[in-house]
Amino acid sequence: MPSLIPVPRAERSAGIDIARGLALLGIIVVNARSFFLPLAWEAEIGPLHEGLQRSSLDWAVYDAVDVLANYKFISVFSLLFGFGLAQQAARCAAAGRSRWRMGLRRLGLLLAIGLLHGLLVWYGDILTIYAIIGTVVLACIGLDDRWLHRVTMGVVALVLLVTVASAGIQSGFFGAAADDGSVAVVAEHPLRGIDAMTAAGFDISSRTWIEAEVSAFRQGPWLDATAFRAVSYALGMLFAPIYGCQVLLMMLVGVWAQRTRLFAPESSSRRRLLSVRLIAAGLPFAAAAVLPGWFLGRESSAAIAIYTLSLQMSALLLPVGYACLAVEFGPRLPTLLRAPIQAAGSIGLTVYLCESLVCTGIASWWGLARFGTMTDVEFTAIVIGVWAGLMVAALAWTRVFGSGPMERLWRWGTYG
Repeated sequence: MPSLIPVPRAERSAGIDIARGLALLGIIVVNARSFFLPLAWEAEIGPLHEGLQRSSLDWAVYDAVDVLANYKFISVFSLLFGFGLAQQAARCAAAGRSRWRMGLRRLGLLLAIGLLHGLLVWYGDILTIYAIIGTVVLACIGLDDRWLHRVTMGVVALVLLVTVASAGIQSGFFGAAADDGSVAVVAEHPLRGIDAMTAAGFDISSRTWIEAEVSAFRQGPWLDATAFRAVSYALGMLFAPIYGCQVLLMMLVGVWAQRTRLFAPESSSRRRLLSVRLIAAGLPFAAAAVLPGWFLGRESSAAIAIYTLSLQMSALLLPVGYACLAVEFGPRLPTLLRAPIQAAGSIGLTVYLCESLVCTGIASWWGLARFGTMTDVEFTAIVIGVWAGLMVAALAWTRVFGSGPMERLWRWGTYG
């Protein structure tokens, strides 16, 4: 029987690695809001810090990120993750091995990495959700094409149902929170972050919460910042089942892409046509998500409902179009552009974690302490620079060491 070892570097798909490297750009641009802003500012449901307001240019950048990147590139990442699980399962089958043993080892280690990342570095971690949803995908990989199609269509219906319900809830909730503008007095001691959250009634839009959150991440100490990070992580996990539907859908699309050879190395007219059709269909939905906010006001119930529905519709179409476009045309980019993006994509787990480390270093008290001090224009420019720097660093690293440190750990845990 064939031996089961990691895919040699020379046999990696350049198009897949380029798609993953570009997805890392979209991910960091969207995540910048979470890196540098309190929860309430990111969600637009709380008062901004004194002296910090969004200008028209900031709103333009905010909306451009929503149109082009929000929910799209993390979905590309999910799609490629599902594709990778299907590829590994196929290699296990060819070697006469069960996909479960190796798959669960792989996902179990990813779960541990995600928990450490979410609790100690940045609360917006996605790896934990990937590890959990990945077990469902492993089961679905065993389905025949007919049942895989039925399950995928069922998940599409579930995503749309959740989106409609979310639009209804948010359009009645956003902008309704009342805040008297007062800030509760919190005693100075190592657990003052917990005291502030309790005094705010765990309302992230309360000024007491916002002021304490900004202080914790900008000034520390470590215990105070960790308390806010852990609670924010827990709050995010409460909504994980909602976003998990989108993750599951994209992973199943990745399984379908593996079965139909959608991402085959050779050029494909089918892939080109699919990318054009999906992007042409998805971009109008993405634009429709933000336009009502400019004309009806961002607190308008109609604008919020349209935003939620249209953004999700674009997230069903654009990720597959983006992935097809990157796989098809990425390898044709000039070497100066292609090589660093491809290198970063080949060590995507390491680069993803480094994005969090560098950005939290810029934001946090142990680094440059810029949390809650920058506008959308400023931190978006910064994270694009961080991404570009990590692309160059990834190219240098892979030329010397071949694989990233987290990839080595992940492969050791998977293959032994």
